[in-house]
Amino acid sequence: MEEKEIRKVLENLGFTSGESNVYLTLIKIGESKVGPIIKESGISRSKVYDVLERLISKGIASSIKKNDVLFYQALSPKFIFNYINEKQDELQQESKILEQIIPQITSLLPKGNLDVKIYTGIKGFKKVIDRTVEELKKEDIYEAMGISKTTEFMRNYALKIYQAQETKKFKARSIFDEQGAFKISERENKLHKIKTLPKGWHTPALFTIYGDTVGIHLGNEENIISVVIKNKDISSSFRASFKAMWEIAK
Repeated sequence: MEEKEIRKVLENLGFTSGESNVYLTLIKIGESKVGPIIKESGISRSKVYDVLERLISKGIASSIKKNDVLFYQALSPKFIFNYINEKQDELQQESKILEQIIPQITSLLPKGNLDVKIYTGIKGFKKVIDRTVEELKKEDIYEAMGISKTTEFMRNYALKIYQAQETKKFKARSIFDEQGAFKISERENKLHKIKTLPKGWHTPALFTIYGDTVGIHLGNEENIISVVIKNKDISSSFRASFKAMWEIAK
């Protein structure tokens, strides 16, 4: 397997592109000061320390100080299993918490046809995106609000929706915050209108709306959770909120 393919596997496991890059660099060069890591990986000095600290927090790298100089090294790839197992445990705990509160939340929702599903992890997010692409029709308008920082995997896989516009011809509208604005260029097309929120407005969660379906998505370096709700009244409420935010955004 080539290094590019290995990086892709690591990113699918929840690593950022920077983390997979630096980790494989450490594997190749062994214990090292930060200078050679920067040179080999191409990661800037302003970012490499943060990436190294994240790798250490994941338990797959370590640091040691020699003569007041920090040296870094990758731990055995076997420690990635420990990281994955910890993530699974955390997701299971969060899923249990969500399962406990879903009945209380749904009791507050309008009566009628209601379908609520919770998806977790990379496989869950893939199911949500694939289902969305399958269900979208030409007459639909896909609206996304609060596009901010997400994992590299989420960013790349969500592009399938906008790539599907070429064949399905549905329209889309998106509202980005300033932290997610760098993604605009890769999603622009004739059927996709895009605006950004005023400076300082950040939205960690992503809300999506199409037809009678609403999605609430939250992803970071550790976990991905999506709640998908099918209900006409709820989708109308979210669509009204989107319309108000669209007027504010530029």
